[in-house]
Amino acid sequence: MKTFYKKFLLIAAVCTLALSAASAKGPHIGDYAQDFEISLIDGGKVKLSSFRGKAVLLHFWATWCPPCQKELPEMDALAKQIAQKGSSSKLAFLAVCVSDTQKAAERYLKKNGFTFSGGLDEDGNIADVYGVEGIPASILISPDGKIEKMSVGMMSRADLDAFIAPYAN
Repeated sequence: MKTFYKKFLLIAAVCTLALSAASAKGPHIGDYAQDFEISLIDGGKVKLSSFRGKAVLLHFWATWCPPCQKELPEMDALAKQIAQKGSSSKLAFLAVCVSDTQKAAERYLKKNGFTFSGGLDEDGNIADVYGVEGIPASILISPDGKIEKMSVGMMSRADLDAFIAPYAN
């Protein structure tokens, strides 16, 4: 009987450590989003903090990712709607291309006619800070800089609309 309890306690301890390590990676809902600066694919640079006062949909994607390829037309449509609203929009969109090259990202965006604002996280530092382990991934950041929602995997337009609902004018 003692052997059973020892094995049980050992397994419980290992599971607890594994869960603790898994939950420690990246930010959590309610945490402040860590600031970063990214060079935009179309030139210039932007800091996440420059969007303070508006919510931000931070979206991680890659050119070679099939779910990203299916989702990006809706993301681009959303970015265009935001741009049309101008300064009255409550939401900003920032796309971060991961695990790619500048040339591949530029070519992909041009080929598909995508105009959303975004940059390349060539070394993966931004994705690491945000605990991105799968793409596409989206993070909704509140106007005061706190993480409100996180999603991994492709979103339909209905999913996307629900994700950003508090800030959809």
